[in-house]
Amino acid sequence: MNDLFRNLVYIALLVCIPFATACVKKGISLLVEMATDKIENDKIDRIVREIGNAVSDAVAACNQTYVDDLKKAGKFDEKAQKEALQRALSAAIKSLSSDAMEYIKDNYGDTTSYLEDKIHATIGENKLAKKISA
Repeated sequence: MNDLFRNLVYIALLVCIPFATACVKKGISLLVEMATDKIENDKIDRIVREIGNAVSDAVAACNQTYVDDLKKAGKFDEKAQKEALQRALSAAIKSLSSDAMEYIKDNYGDTTSYLEDKIHATIGENKLAKKISA
């Protein structure tokens, strides 16, 4: 009886150990994949926030140092608008990390066009906010 029991345990272990090993391996793979996804999502979150902050800071700085003075003097024409856009674009690009620039290029293609669109959107949001608060 002892030999029979020992043989049954041996057979059970031969079947269970590879199965348990496969399950553990799959579980570890899933944990690594989840950790990698979280790291990638955190990185993308950081980059998107960085881009948003760079654009809004650039628009705010350009308004304070350039646009407001021209508007007060009544000289904020189409040429001045283009100049303001270029100044804001330049300021945004200077403040972005290489990771953010690479992210924009990889996901949207042309960095300049993407940032110009973001700047226009931020200006629109600022105008809307002023109308609402007035």
